[in-house]
Amino acid sequence: MTAALVPRHACDPVLHISTVETALITEFVASLSHLERAAALCGTSEALVLPNGKSVTTREMSEWVAMNTNRLHALLGKITSAFPEPQGAAPSALT
Repeated sequence: MTAALVPRHACDPVLHISTVETALITEFVASLSHLERAAALCGTSEALVLPNGKSVTTREMSEWVAMNTNRLHALLGKITSAFPEPQGAAPSALT
């Protein structure tokens, strides 16, 4: 988290949460980037060679993408479920 986003006078819990949130967001962005690249490869050929040299079929790659996408959705659901939608809230003007 950059210093501009956290006030200098922030208490220890705020500083701690800001560092956790930054790492979590970074991990989600990296994971999504890997999944997007893997999904793009799924339709390119019958066999794919991974960076570690192992070959996988496009079906295996598709299953891997689906499994990890589901895992990310589940993890994100655990995070966002802690913040329920306010009842009767008006829709945002931005949506």
